[in-house]
Amino acid sequence: MTQIAPAEHLPRIPADEAVRRVLVVGGGSSGWMAATLLATVLSKKVRVELVESEAIGIVGVGEATIPPMQQFNRAAQIDERGFMAATQGTFKLGIEFHNWGQVGDRYLHQFGRPARELDAVVPMHHWWLLGRLAAAQDGAPYPEFDDMFMARAAARLDRFALAGARKDLPANRYTHAYHFDAHLYAAHLRKIAEGRGAVRTEGRIVDVERDGESGFVTAVVLDDGRRLEADLFIDCTGFASLLLGKALGEPFDDWSRYIPSDRALAVPSARPAGGIRPYTQGIAHAVGWQWRIPLQHRTGNGHVFASAFCSEDEAEARLLANLEGEALADPRLIKFTTGRRQRAWVGNVVGLGLSSGFLEPLESTSIHFVQSSLERLVQYFPTRAMDAALRDAFNRKTAEEWADVRDFIVAHYHLSERDDSEFWRYVRHMEIPDSLKHTLEVWRARGIVDVSGGHLFQLGSWSSVLIGQRCLPGGVHALADRASPAYAAEQMRRIASECRAAAQGLPAHADFLRDYCAAETV
Repeated sequence: MTQIAPAEHLPRIPADEAVRRVLVVGGGSSGWMAATLLATVLSKKVRVELVESEAIGIVGVGEATIPPMQQFNRAAQIDERGFMAATQGTFKLGIEFHNWGQVGDRYLHQFGRPARELDAVVPMHHWWLLGRLAAAQDGAPYPEFDDMFMARAAARLDRFALAGARKDLPANRYTHAYHFDAHLYAAHLRKIAEGRGAVRTEGRIVDVERDGESGFVTAVVLDDGRRLEADLFIDCTGFASLLLGKALGEPFDDWSRYIPSDRALAVPSARPAGGIRPYTQGIAHAVGWQWRIPLQHRTGNGHVFASAFCSEDEAEARLLANLEGEALADPRLIKFTTGRRQRAWVGNVVGLGLSSGFLEPLESTSIHFVQSSLERLVQYFPTRAMDAALRDAFNRKTAEEWADVRDFIVAHYHLSERDDSEFWRYVRHMEIPDSLKHTLEVWRARGIVDVSGGHLFQLGSWSSVLIGQRCLPGGVHALADRASPAYAAEQMRRIASECRAAAQGLPAHADFLRDYCAAETV
């Protein structure tokens, strides 16, 4: 029998060792996400303060997210309806990619599981690949891989409803994320955070003070001379990275050799008449790609490109020529370098969002990196000593997550078959990480997705992108080969039909938004 140590062997944290003051440095989405979650989950004995300057703008240009954000809403006790109404939000079933494999291609990286599985052993994509053999012989129409998912059927019709609880029904085997206005999101979170005791201080930081012995940050100094002290500092100062990068000098790993894009232009446009798409669009151009994010009151647009392959003027003309509605402002240029600080937690400073690194928004992961770091910080919340084992575990898991997502994004570019510009020829033949080489080698052998259980993007995501970009395995999986191709093809056609029928029963996305979370300002 296991002997449990007496209670006195697990002493409580002495009062002088407990973190009592947390200072979030910088606002925007990342800063107010931090203030909201920490004010919610920490004891009221911990003071949560946020300092920001109204004179400094935020990078946020309209956000698209991924499904784990539902977890953040639950942890931070954020009401979905209220959040969506306050931010002009819409729902998102996935990301539709245009022109990535070849010009004219289109596929959906959908959210959720296939409408049903054929058995409990072999994943759906193996059956779909097997069925293609029969379709090639009988000549009958054969569904695309994303047609095996309810999210695709709903997206084709611009329909949406919250999925029901019974996941054994094809109609409920999808999940959702959100689109919202980043400025409105920060304002909404500020109301919530301040209502839970977080304190906002207006001011511009001009200096950072550090302890001469430990190197810990002791205070930030504002332009009017005020000093704001804390035990734990959360750096949300964007690309400036005032604490993590400048004050602490944490090195930056440049990933430009894998992702050459280093510029983005963002512009809002009038929402086109008609329905509202329940998905993000990522449209590849001769250089880089364009996003479209549908909101209730407008459309968010942006063009990510590489300055080594085209000028800013060329990129702006390309973006404006591909808007669906009238531009509502002049395009705003954002310069960036893809990569990350080697450690996100150094001393008593934790970097969130852009202050810790940047991966271009191709798979809508910017908000998720903030969310996952906050959840990790809560899990490993330290004492004033900043326990080294906890800090090291935080940094190790953060580094793994960033590398995993980097590989997923690089795969989109590297797997393109486009040969119509210098840009696409470069990314097709560029160096890729060894970890991505391994993933592709295993996939190309027999269609197996060999990623860790902790990877943000799992089987459904990888198989959707790999198949969507024409990267097919060299042979049928051995356990799928035990069935006939004709059987597999028949089942794939039935599943696609079931999805289409179920989608017909959903309300139009615009109607659902009107009834569920009509924007407060509309």
